[in-house]
Amino acid sequence: MRTSTAFGLTLLFVLSAILLIFPIQANANTSNTGQTTANLNIRAIPSTDASIIGKFPKGTQFRYIDRNDGWGQITIQGQTGYVSLDYVTPIQHTEAAAATEPASNEHVQRIVIDPGHGGKDPGAVGNDTMEKLVALTISEKLQNRLQANGYEVKMTRSDDIFIPLAERAALSNDWRADLFVSVHANSASTAAANGLESYYYGSSSSGKQLASSIQTAMVSNTKRENRGTHSGDFYVLRHTSMPAVLIETGFISNPADALLLNDSDYQNKVADSIAQGIEAYTS
Repeated sequence: MRTSTAFGLTLLFVLSAILLIFPIQANANTSNTGQTTANLNIRAIPSTDASIIGKFPKGTQFRYIDRNDGWGQITIQGQTGYVSLDYVTPIQHTEAAAATEPASNEHVQRIVIDPGHGGKDPGAVGNDTMEKLVALTISEKLQNRLQANGYEVKMTRSDDIFIPLAERAALSNDWRADLFVSVHANSASTAAANGLESYYYGSSSSGKQLASSIQTAMVSNTKRENRGTHSGDFYVLRHTSMPAVLIETGFISNPADALLLNDSDYQNKVADSIAQGIEAYTS
């Protein structure tokens, strides 16, 4: 027992030293570069319960393979390890996205709609409203409008089921979608918070343009509070390789917003607005 413990500690020490000396070496098949946002444990297998075989200090840049399950695989000096991508920021996302984004907005044809949450994950809950149901209803209405406008549309979920974030991003990347739109409803610690806001990832100029176009249409059509367009580090925005946005359609925690989120007319206005924003983006 003591021998095994001593060996493990020795391995941890040696690997940690290697990582500090060679922070960005990895398997030649790796296609992603990331930077840690905190001190990051390297695990023997992709599980938070697995033994720790090394560490990346905060700010370390390294290469990894994205397993599309929330974990990155690294190989250093013949040793394979796994890191949680929740604490990793891809630093080549903009360049990677540029290679797959359409040369012109006019060439947009395939759109993924991502109704937030689902199944065991209800999202925000309050005022007799569940985010997962609101998001699905608005997404279905949006799907109909986009298909009527001639777009090919794929939904990450069409029922009240749980879909991991990694699967949502992988579906979009594998299908080679031109746009990704994630539909949500907001919540806050104060009931006073209300209105609409839209998010894009990092420095993506295309994502920012799409989010701004949708936000403008939503505010104009619904007359709700304009909370603006912001950069957000959401998983589905960070791990998709096309212009991607996350839309917050109102605050479930606000009684007035909650009533609207359950109102068919308001849902139609939001769906119409998102579709109009996409049309404006592609024109």
